[in-house]
Amino acid sequence: MKIRVISLLLVLCMIGSVLISCSDAGTPEGESTPANQPANPTAGTSDEPSEDELSALEQRQRIPDDLPDVTFDGRSYTIETETRKVYEILSEELNGESCNDAVYNRNLTIEKRFDVKIGVIENETPYNEIVTSVTAGMHDYDVAGFINYLTLTPVSARVLYNWLDIPRVDLDKPWHNKLANDDAMINDRLYAINSDLSISTLLYTYGMFFNYNIMEQYGYTSSALYDIVFEGKWTIDRLTEISAGIWEDKNGNGKHDEDDIHGYGVINGQINTHDVWLAALDISPLLVIRAQDDYDVNIFTDRTVTALEKVNYLYHNSEGTFFGGSDWRGIPKMFAEGKLAMSQLYFGETTESLGDMQDTYGILPLPKLDEEQPGYYTNCWDQFTVFAVPKTMPEADAEFVGIIYEVLCAETYKTVFPAYYDVALKSRYSAEPATAQMIDLIMAGRKLDFTFQYGSKLQNLPYQFRVMVVNDDSNIASWYKKSQKSLNKNIEKFLKLFYEED
Repeated sequence: MKIRVISLLLVLCMIGSVLISCSDAGTPEGESTPANQPANPTAGTSDEPSEDELSALEQRQRIPDDLPDVTFDGRSYTIETETRKVYEILSEELNGESCNDAVYNRNLTIEKRFDVKIGVIENETPYNEIVTSVTAGMHDYDVAGFINYLTLTPVSARVLYNWLDIPRVDLDKPWHNKLANDDAMINDRLYAINSDLSISTLLYTYGMFFNYNIMEQYGYTSSALYDIVFEGKWTIDRLTEISAGIWEDKNGNGKHDEDDIHGYGVINGQINTHDVWLAALDISPLLVIRAQDDYDVNIFTDRTVTALEKVNYLYHNSEGTFFGGSDWRGIPKMFAEGKLAMSQLYFGETTESLGDMQDTYGILPLPKLDEEQPGYYTNCWDQFTVFAVPKTMPEADAEFVGIIYEVLCAETYKTVFPAYYDVALKSRYSAEPATAQMIDLIMAGRKLDFTFQYGSKLQNLPYQFRVMVVNDDSNIASWYKKSQKSLNKNIEKFLKLFYEED
């Protein structure tokens, strides 16, 4: 176990430009301001710009966090997190890379404002460690971050504090994911919270990436695609229609393979890539709970049947689809090589598989089931971080824990996320408003179904859709008939965690 702490002595280094473009040019995007001061220095004067005149970044910075003017006498605020996710909490030094520097400056701003020291404890398995720590009566850190789908472990052990009992955490603020947290709140208990402090929720969010060059060859400009989205007409049928007409048999063997150019590509394997359709086609939440003995399982519906039929057609019957490969990295690689016109990829691929991509690409939301669907939705690769408070936290610390957690989320939303947006968009967040609007639209529609946190406890309910689309199976009625009795028993056992005391 390793401890690293940012010292308040570094405050003298701040505040430089937070949002520097992640391109080699390194041009400043804007400058950070202390979180308790307005982003616009002329606020309150007759020259103050209207909201419409403010940039997207300035509008973010104008949102107040409504936290009190208090200080904590240099007290340490410690977050335990998975070793590979330290970047969400801590940056050791400025290095000229905008995402790193945004985290660094965020922490300095907070440390100066509240007179605290932000520190990290690294752990390979924090979802297990918090169980061990609380069971032993220890309180070594204020907040723990762990992988979303492993939430079941500490919740089952009953070692987490209810976030609704933590003051100063305003779940209605835009830096908290309301779509995710509202559904995860059972019997007024929220044990694992989703917020923008989890930078991985941005990196692991799925969008429908498209290749400008291929799409333009087939008559679809980026502006035309954006217009389809803005008009509310970007549906799975439209995706299928457009992609079906794109297949170039490059090796002339008459078979769909990795050497060809396809309109759409997806892996043939039981992985999370397919889970995105639950959110995109508005099937989620799979489980609606009103009381311990009053709940609905939403997977066996006409909408699910329709969604399965449409996704199965896209995967298995559309002439323009490449459905194959056993390596989950294969599809991003094909997209980067200019062999796919469209595919659902998570944003982190922009600096992974797509880092050296020669063709220009854009990002659209996942399509809707039909034009009547109220919005565009998506989800994340289930490796993203959620945060929890150990049950051993003294009640007297609740205000301190809440204030610093809230400001970490707020400042990440205001300064760190825009820096990462620039990475995802290759510095087009401000230069191309339509593309920036796509990212904002996608992020606003993140429906992170809470059943993924408890999959094994719920008879793998959230994974059934992926199983069926990979197997070209739309007969959800057959599965539900066989599973209903045992599924209900598992749900009833699960709900005891929220309705019954230890």
